[in-house]
Amino acid sequence: MRKTFVASCVSSIVSAAAWVHAYGLPFEQPITPETAPVQCSSDPDAFFDRVRQQAEADLRIMKENRNALRSSSADVENKQSEVQEKLDYATKAAADFRKAWQDDRFPVIIHGRAYTRPDVEAQTSSLLAQIDGYTEALAKYARTITDIREHVEDLTSQIVDTETDLGLLESRCSVYKATQSESAATDLMAVVDSLFAENASVISASPIRSVDEMMRDTTSVAPVSRSRAVSFLAGE
Repeated sequence: MRKTFVASCVSSIVSAAAWVHAYGLPFEQPITPETAPVQCSSDPDAFFDRVRQQAEADLRIMKENRNALRSSSADVENKQSEVQEKLDYATKAAADFRKAWQDDRFPVIIHGRAYTRPDVEAQTSSLLAQIDGYTEALAKYARTITDIREHVEDLTSQIVDTETDLGLLESRCSVYKATQSESAATDLMAVVDSLFAENASVISASPIRSVDEMMRDTTSVAPVSRSRAVSFLAGE
């Protein structure tokens, strides 16, 4: 079972007693490996039904989160393509202005407009600032897409593990009902505790946000000095 979130989510992992209280299981005392034999013996079928209900609820949440993340990834990839087109255009335009500046025949028509030498320098300053912003944005888009894909992989892995563990829980519960032994109760609670701790960890580590929220302040542009523009135009 994958453990990629364990280090960062230790504080969110709950004990068996905590999740029992949180999900309202009908026991007066918290369930622990020591107290499980008494509590589970009163109605093991009801106990397992509540565990199964919560596991199924976790599965619904994880599948919804996975779908939302996949949709977000597609949105970010579309934004990434748009910014890449802008970067490509700005890069070509900057090269056109550099050629005109080096030819030193002014005024010159570039992209349908007449420019003097100072105009070329000012326009190039603006283009270089935009190129910086687009380049930064593309790096953030790439990191966001990678992060989303990792979350999707972890959710998919935990969904499979949860579905598998449900069968294991049913088997452990049957063993406990048949034997009423403390060791069987301990095994049962170990699976329950691990399952819901890992579900909580994966769910809490995959927040669903809009693309605007994820990419806020991504495309802020810092001014570029005239001296840097002149250095670029000169090919330095």
